[in-house]
Amino acid sequence: MIIPVSLLLGSVSLDLVSLYCIKRSKGFKRVTWGVAGLVAIMAAFVLLSFVVRYMPLGVAYSIWGSLGVLGTVLIDRYVFNSRLGKQGLIGIVFIVAGIVALQI
Repeated sequence: MIIPVSLLLGSVSLDLVSLYCIKRSKGFKRVTWGVAGLVAIMAAFVLLSFVVRYMPLGVAYSIWGSLGVLGTVLIDRYVFNSRLGKQGLIGIVFIVAGIVALQI
């Protein structure tokens, strides 16, 4: 089970790199950042395609998406100094609960 989890975490990491690059591209005004974001998201989906060899697509994609959302919130908070309100925090709790429920 180490290989699919490692591939999944690698895919999520590339997804987060792509989102960081897209934010830095300022709406693709900085082309290099935009292209880097596109390359990273393509690589993330390639890794995700390997993950689904080992686990069902629904489980893999829901974990990937949830971890991506959580990671994006953390990057937005700690790198770009964005605040998340009470409703946002409640939403994050539900996302974490959903990931836990999938693993049970």
